[in-house]
Amino acid sequence: MKPAKTIALLAVLAATISCGGNVNTPNLLTVSGKWSFALTSSVEGQANYTGIAQLTQVNNTVTGKMVLNNAPCATTATITGAVNGYNVTFQITEGGQVVTLIGTVNSVFESMSGTYSAPATGCLSGDSGSWSAGG
Repeated sequence: MKPAKTIALLAVLAATISCGGNVNTPNLLTVSGKWSFALTSSVEGQANYTGIAQLTQVNNTVTGKMVLNNAPCATTATITGAVNGYNVTFQITEGGQVVTLIGTVNSVFESMSGTYSAPATGCLSGDSGSWSAGG
């Protein structure tokens, strides 16, 4: 191979490698750590529920525990969920029922927000609303 073609090929390879590191930025970031959650009900008279969660993310799977400050069903809850790019889905199991949180995380993984819903039966009686969290 001629030296000019070799240099051009190496330049293209180097550019591909250096740019490739930024393509999947969300995969390099994680929701692991301590988060303060706030949920605002759109059903229960704008009631606010808060909690502190310790989350662990391994690949796309999230697990953790939450201490609930003023939730009507329990004082602690388990969290399971997933992160897919900037999209997050969590299931908080409190008082025997599952509350589903769906939302997004910001580009630097320092805050999240979205909507939540609870089943029609149980302590939360079909409650739903918005949620946010900060790390």
